[in-house]
Amino acid sequence: MRVLTAATIFMALLLTAISCGGDSEPEPSHSSEDETAADTIPAEVLEVMDEEELPQEIEVTIPITAGPEGSWNTTMGEIELVVDDTGNVTGEYPLGTIEGILTDNTLEFTYLEGSLTGEGTFTFEGDFNSFTGVQDIGGTEFVWDGSRI
Repeated sequence: MRVLTAATIFMALLLTAISCGGDSEPEPSHSSEDETAADTIPAEVLEVMDEEELPQEIEVTIPITAGPEGSWNTTMGEIELVVDDTGNVTGEYPLGTIEGILTDNTLEFTYLEGSLTGEGTFTFEGDFNSFTGVQDIGGTEFVWDGSRI
């Protein structure tokens, strides 16, 4: 509410300065203690300042940072990714599990598929709605593509 009031007063002062123009002589100042701000604010601004018309609350939307957590449809089957409090990412898919660390939009992980183990990476798009990646299995890279379910 304070921000809205300050913005309204600023606009009133700006409109007053604009409406006075630069060529006219300044009006004599009044030193009366009875003078109120309403005497110096243009009528158009006073209409806007009517308390019944002003919003009582201002809704502030704070963007939520996207991340990899959630269900993904991938070339290796559906995977569910979970991010814990420390930023570690785990996931389970039909052939195994992954564990890794997300840095910016890149997930570097190790995987376990039965007796196979190795490393891989997923690179997420900026909105975290899709990714591309690779998984190294015995020196062969398998491509992963994924999109959020």
